[in-house]
Order: sequence, then C-alpha cells, then structure tokens
Amino acid sequence: MPYNSLLFNSVVAAIFIFLSFTDFFDGYLARRFGKEIRAARLLNPIADKFLVSSVLISLLAINKIFFYWVVVLIGRTIFMMGARIVALEKGFPIPVTFWGKINTLVQMIYVAFFIVNPYQAAGFTTGWNLTEHALLVIVLLLSVFSVKKYIDEFVIQVMMRDKDDIQKDDLDDEPKIYQEPPF
Repeated sequence: MPYNSLLFNSVVAAIFIFLSFTDFFDGYLARRFGKEIRAARLLNPIADKFLVSSVLISLLAINKIFFYWVVVLIGRTIFMMGARIVALEKGFPIPVTFWGKINTLVQMIYVAFFIVNPYQAAGFTTGWNLTEHALLVIVLLLSVFSVKKYIDEFVIQVMMRDKDDIQKDDLDDEPKIYQEPPF
C-alpha cells in the first residue's frame, strides 16, 4: 500500500469487507425471499471471483503479494469458470458446493487480513505475519480440496451423460452389416 499504515490498511480492508458482504447478502436475500433467478446463480460466483481476483492483482501491482500465490488462486478461478462452461455445454450446471463457499469465505478473510497487515512488507516474524501465512496455507488447501470436489462431480456427470449418449446411439442404430473395405 502506498502508506502501509494500520489505519490506512484497515480502511481499505473495510471497503473490501463491505463489498464482500454485499456479494454474500444479495444471494442470501434472493434465496430467502424466493427472488433467485438463473442468471444470478450463474453471475454471482463470477462477481465474487472478480472481486477477489482484482484485489489480488492490485496487491501484486504494489508488490505486497508474491506472484505465484496470485497465479495459483486466480488460476483455480479460471479453471473452475472453464469447467462450468464445459458443463453447461454438456447440459448440466456445476452448482456451488459447501466447500466452494467455504473456500471463498476463507479467501476473502485472508485477503482482508493481508490488506490490513502493516508488517507484511517488512518481513518480520510477527503474529501478524504468522497468522497471514497460516491463512494462506488454509486457503491453498481449501482451493485444492474444493476444486477436487468439483472435478469429481464434473467427471461423474460427464461419464453419466456419455454413457446415456452411447446407450441411446446403440438403441437408435439399425444393425450394421460388416462390409469388406473396397481395397
């Protein structure tokens, strides 16, 4: 951060937390009052990923976070978005799972804590930095675990669809008579 003071960092983190809460509450209120629409179910995960990704890129731009953590966290996001697109093309959505929600929550807590930490750039081994590193490990583990859960569900759905397609093709086809090739 340009000033890297606890007060300045806390204000920036408060803005991030406010935006994170608005992302959460719009979905919660829509579900509670039965106003959930299909487009919102598709766009809401994109909105929270965009929020976290843009903050991670901003932190990278001011040299407050290491490049490889940004690549891992945003890479997971891009991978999941791609998997969702492929799933929709195959005719089934990949719903947000409990572990995906937990991953997003912990990732937002990590980013907020990361923004607040005034000692991060100094490299001191303080309680702030140790907590930050512990949160990073938790975020990375949850990212890997939750993406594995999504992949498992994706593979099961694709295999079931492919199996159904093969069975339909077998029923639709007339018996084939073997013919010798003309050469």
